[in-house]
Amino acid sequence: CTVLLALVNLIFGGQFSAGGDLGSGPVVYVILTVVFLGVAVGVCYRTILNGLRALFSFNANSDSAAAVAAVAVGVQTIGAMFFRSDLTDGKLHLYAVLLAAILFVNAAGKLTMIRRIHSNFRFVTSREQKYSVRTYDDYNTALKMTKDCVAEKPLIAYQCKTGFLKRFLELSYNPDPSESASQLLAPIGLIASLVLCIACLLITRSVSAALSAFAAASCACVAVSNMLSVNLPISRLCKTARRAGAMVVGYEAVEQLGNVNAVLVDAEEIFPRGTVVLGGIKTFGNRAGAEEAIMAASALMKEIGGPLSGVFDQVISENEDALPEVEKFSYEEGGIVGRVDGKKIYIGTRSLLINHRIEVPAREEETQYASGNKSIVYLAVDAAVSAMLVLTYSADRRRKNELQRLEDSGISVVVRTTDPNVTAQLISRLFGVDVASVGILEGPLADTAKKLAGENIPRADAVVATKGRMESMMNVISACVEERRTISLVVAIQNAAVILGFVLVAFMACFGGMKQLSSFILFAFEVFWLLVVLVIPKLRK
Repeated sequence: CTVLLALVNLIFGGQFSAGGDLGSGPVVYVILTVVFLGVAVGVCYRTILNGLRALFSFNANSDSAAAVAAVAVGVQTIGAMFFRSDLTDGKLHLYAVLLAAILFVNAAGKLTMIRRIHSNFRFVTSREQKYSVRTYDDYNTALKMTKDCVAEKPLIAYQCKTGFLKRFLELSYNPDPSESASQLLAPIGLIASLVLCIACLLITRSVSAALSAFAAASCACVAVSNMLSVNLPISRLCKTARRAGAMVVGYEAVEQLGNVNAVLVDAEEIFPRGTVVLGGIKTFGNRAGAEEAIMAASALMKEIGGPLSGVFDQVISENEDALPEVEKFSYEEGGIVGRVDGKKIYIGTRSLLINHRIEVPAREEETQYASGNKSIVYLAVDAAVSAMLVLTYSADRRRKNELQRLEDSGISVVVRTTDPNVTAQLISRLFGVDVASVGILEGPLADTAKKLAGENIPRADAVVATKGRMESMMNVISACVEERRTISLVVAIQNAAVILGFVLVAFMACFGGMKQLSSFILFAFEVFWLLVVLVIPKLRK
């Protein structure tokens, strides 16, 4: 209908500007306009009725401004039958094409939203294990966790298992800032358009000019992009999230995660199996004692987990069933201390052994093995060093990209670790991020982090969910933070466009310029701002 109305305007507009006897031309023009406008309004009658009902119940919605414009344009188009001379002289312009375009963009935005919800629903109802992405709300503990990497008030995101994702439809349909702004603009636009109509009538003494001013002002007061400006970038965000193995419910996710400035992960997720390689073992004392120490340390690391557990699995791959029993363990600065099969086991750096008054090899000997990018871990049983493991750490490319994207978005990463070699400096060097954006959790704080990530919540809000991969969570959080900034800018531009549009119409109406304000000019004005609103998110991407 928008295309057909544009063609009708183009054909008859040229005849009116040429002048002369047009016969039944104006009547045909008005009739065709009424027919095509009627079809457009008929298709969108639910939108219009819903908008008017909400407006007059003092609870305007995103359809209200478009509904007011439909009434105003309908009155002007039918009234044009009584002002054929003004139409012939080019003093009266019909704005039906603009209304049809407004209804089209409104419907396109709703379609985008429905498709997003449908695709997300397939993720929510899948049988795979899901993880809910949540924020940590204990301010004092969060402050301690992020003291080395976050300067402002901390908001930490993490993920844990969940059984059912609840409130999916409610959260999916929650209004976004663009929709909320439209709810405010609709009643203001109606009042302003009526005032302008009366003012124009008093100034020009022309009913056709007053009706044109009312119709044009009502169209200008519609935030044309309100259903697309946020729904389109949010839909792209959701599509990206689904490709990464995650689900973003809609703007509610951006609202909740848009201020996140730290992400909590485990060192085992940063350094999965295969990225920590055992380069060699130097034993101290007799061979049998070293083997016994390695078996005890393997049992301890299997119980604790972390990057080193994969290394010890490589060593004892054939003797896994013969592992001794782990009695207890604790995290200390520089490593882990545990009791295995009645013996005290130490796994860590030379500083851990020194703290426990255990004699360590000369630093020159350690330096000889720790050249280049290699790292050292000592094993000690009771009061004697049994072995020294030479390890090489490497960065996975995908995790490296996600960590760098987090840093670009102003988000730090807080790493819980049981591996004394996993430091902020190591992560900074391997993953190419600033050391100031990395925090390391050890001791009691690491226990707190482990409990958070190890939770299994039966029912969690369907805001953001993943299939458990750390990269998925990082990808979604950095995208939500960036999207929040973009949406704020887009909504501000959209509101400015509405104000500028009304000012343009008011100026032309009050100074006798409605003859120059053709439907083409107003249409081009709205299209320009629509393109600006749609292009900006792509530029910021």
